Amino acid sequence: MTTFFCPACWTATGKDVPQCRICGCDIQEYLAEKSYAQRLIEALNHPDPTTRLRVAFILGRRRESEAVPFLARKVRESRDLYIGLACLEALLEIGDEAALEELRSFREDERPLIAAKAIALLHEKE
Repeated sequence: MTTFFCPACWTATGKDVPQCRICGCDIQEYLAEKSYAQRLIEALNHPDPTTRLRVAFILGRRRESEAVPFLARKVRESRDLYIGLACLEALLEIGDEAALEELRSFREDERPLIAAKAIALLHEKE
């Protein structure tokens, strides 16, 4: 059975529930007001780690330049190494100057795997 989540507070909810029982969000109105890219960006905070990984991958594949600061913030703030690495890869996929500048900023990261991945991705780009 598929689990559905409120897009505002990520509480598990039913498929056809019009309003979140926890935060009161009008789910259909919320979704109608957001672009697909905005909803993906917000899903970087989804409680399921595999969803966060898929979202980073999709943002990169779609080359969503709007997501660049959010992907970089997720690398900086997340304690999950895998989401950090996935966000670095998404930045490379997006590939615009802002994304590459954010990627460059991780070359000196205190976490050796993050720094090594950023260096390797930049080397791959050149």
